[in-house]
Amino acid sequence: MAALLLAAAAAAAGRAAARPWLAGRDGWRWQVPASTAWSWRSRFAGRAGVLREGLMALRPLAAGPGAARALVPAGSAAGDCLAALEAVTAGLRRFPALAAVTAHEVAAHLTGSMWLAPAVPAIRFNTSLGAAGVIAPS
Repeated sequence: MAALLLAAAAAAAGRAAARPWLAGRDGWRWQVPASTAWSWRSRFAGRAGVLREGLMALRPLAAGPGAARALVPAGSAAGDCLAALEAVTAGLRRFPALAAVTAHEVAAHLTGSMWLAPAVPAIRFNTSLGAAGVIAPS
């Protein structure tokens, strides 16, 4: 999430995105490798438009009756998607059981943890049974 927020802020300012520093469980801080940060941003940018549409459909339900307000365009599909994600997350926090939920947890749940996953390669099937030796010659 930090890499995506940094990228959205950098895009709005017209500069290159920085690599985020993350805190480990042992207290150490480490910088995300450039290739990893790039792949996360790239995957998210490719899916941002579709994710934004889904989030915009959920926003009125999460925010409750009469609470949905217009979002200010961020200038990019990724920025708009992150703004919609924050709006949905804020709306979900009105429920006591979801008060501590974070935006990346909401995104992971809504997308089945696939919002930053690598693309799945197409599986090719061999539909020629004769070539596979499955059909016994008669």
